[in-house]
Amino acid sequence: MKLKHVYLTAVEPEELAGFYEGLGLTIRFADRGKWIQFAGEKAALCVASPAESVSEPSRNAVLVFEVDDLELALDRARAQGAEVLGDIRDMGAHGRVAHFKDRQHNTIQLFQAAAK
Repeated sequence: MKLKHVYLTAVEPEELAGFYEGLGLTIRFADRGKWIQFAGEKAALCVASPAESVSEPSRNAVLVFEVDDLELALDRARAQGAEVLGDIRDMGAHGRVAHFKDRQHNTIQLFQAAAK
C-alpha cells in the first residue's frame, strides 16, 4: 500500500487551487469545478468540490491510498475495525474507489487504477 494523494474539500475548488498555485505548486490535472490535482513526486495535494469529496465538516482532509486489489484492501480494513462507507464506486477508465472510517473516525479512500 502507498499514499497516493491527500485532498482538501472546497465549495469553490478553483479559488482554493489558485491559492496553492500562488504558493508555487503546479497544476497537473483539472476537471473544472470538481477536482484540481497538483504535481507531486510521490504523493499529490488535490482540491475537490463537495460533490467529489467524501469529507465531513471539521474532518476535511481525506487520505487516499492506491492499492492493487480493492476488495482485498477493504477486507483488511474491516479486519482492523474499519467502518466501510457505501459501495465501491466505479469511475470507468480512471479506476475504482471505496471509503471507510478508521478507528479514529478519519475518512480514508482506497483507489485501484483501471487496468491498462
